[in-house]
Amino acid sequence: MSVQVIITADNHLDPPATMFGAKRFERKRDHLRCFEEVMEHAKREKPDLLLMAGDIFDTVKPSNFVRARLMQHMKQLHERGVKVVMVSGHHDTPKSVEEGVSPLAVYGHSGYAYFIQDPSSVVYFSLEVDGYEVVMAGLGHNPLLHPADDPLSSIKVEKRGDVNILLLHYPVEGFVGVYGEEPVVRLSSIPRTYQLVAVGHLHRHQVKRLGDTAIVYPGSTERVSFAEEEEPKGFVWTELNREGLVSLDHVKTQARPYKTIETMFPEKDAIERLKQLIDQHADPQLVLRLVIKGVVEAEKLTEYRRSELLLHAQTRLFHLMVDESGLEIKSTEKPSILEKTTPLEELRRYFSTLMQNASAEEREILAEALRRSEGMLEAAGAW
Repeated sequence: MSVQVIITADNHLDPPATMFGAKRFERKRDHLRCFEEVMEHAKREKPDLLLMAGDIFDTVKPSNFVRARLMQHMKQLHERGVKVVMVSGHHDTPKSVEEGVSPLAVYGHSGYAYFIQDPSSVVYFSLEVDGYEVVMAGLGHNPLLHPADDPLSSIKVEKRGDVNILLLHYPVEGFVGVYGEEPVVRLSSIPRTYQLVAVGHLHRHQVKRLGDTAIVYPGSTERVSFAEEEEPKGFVWTELNREGLVSLDHVKTQARPYKTIETMFPEKDAIERLKQLIDQHADPQLVLRLVIKGVVEAEKLTEYRRSELLLHAQTRLFHLMVDESGLEIKSTEKPSILEKTTPLEELRRYFSTLMQNASAEEREILAEALRRSEGMLEAAGAW
C-alpha cells in the first residue's frame, strides 16, 4: 500500500513576457500549456494528492482568463477525488496591504482545494489513504522575513500521522540555486519524522535525502530564462509509505527550447555571416540568444545592423535575442586629455560663443543672462 502524490511548483502562469514583443501572448500560452500537462496527467492518473508548492501565478494580479482556467481544473480534480493542496510563493504572495490577498485564496474558498497562507505557524489537515492516516502540513510564504532568517527555526513541525508531508516555498540549504540574499531553510530545521518535504522556488528539479526524509523540488514546468536552457522541465510523481519514499519519477513537460550560441564578430561580411549562423540553428520553436564578442574597429561596425538580424530571424526562430555586451570598439587614437576647467569658466565660454554673432540688442540680453547665471552658480558654490 502506498500514497500517490504529484508535486508541481513554479508554473508562473500569466507572465508579462514583454521581451517577446508581439509573441508575448504565445509565450503566455506556453506557460499555461505546460501547466495543463500537469493537470491532465493528474485527472488521468488520479493521485491521492496534488501538491502545488507556490509561484503558481507569476503576479498577484493574473488575468481573469487564467484564473478561470485554474478554477476549472480544480473543480474537475475535486470531482475525481484528487485532494489539492497549495501554498503561495514569492510571486503570488502580496507584499503589502495595497496588493490585497493572494490570488490563490479564492481556490481555498471554493472547496476544491486547500490553500495554506499562514506564514507564522504550520497548518495541518489529514486524510485516510489505504488505511494510512496521511497528514499534510504547510507553511505560507512570508515576504517580510529578514534574509538571515530560517523560516522553520522558530516553528515546531509535529508528526501527526502514519505518512507526514510538509509543503513549503523557500530555498533549502544545500540545493543548487539557493540565493544569498533571502531566507533559507537550514537542513537542521527539516523535520526527520516527515517522509516528504515538497518545496517550490528553485526551478531545477532536485532531490536530497536526510535519512528517511526526502526533500523534493519538482522544478518549474516552463523555462523563464536562459539560465534554465539545459534543465528538463516538468513535475514529480511519487509514492510514499510509512518507511518513506517508495518511488519518484520526474515527468517532463513540453517546455519551449532555449539555446545560447557565442561567436566572435566576423572579420568580413559580418551581417551575412551572422545570418548564416542563425540559419544553422533555425527552428520555429526555439528561443535563441546570440552572444557576439570581440574587439571591433569602428569602421567595421558600420556594416553591422542588429535590426537586420532580428528581421532575418523572424521566420526562422520563435525569438532571437542579441547580446552585444561582449563587443568592444577598437580605437587607434589616444583619447585627448581635457583641460581643467570649472562650471563658471564653462558658462562664460558658452555665452562668449553665443555673443560672437549676436546683434547689439541680443548681446545686451545675453550679458544680463550671463550675469544672473553667474550669480546662481556662485550662490550654489559651483564656481
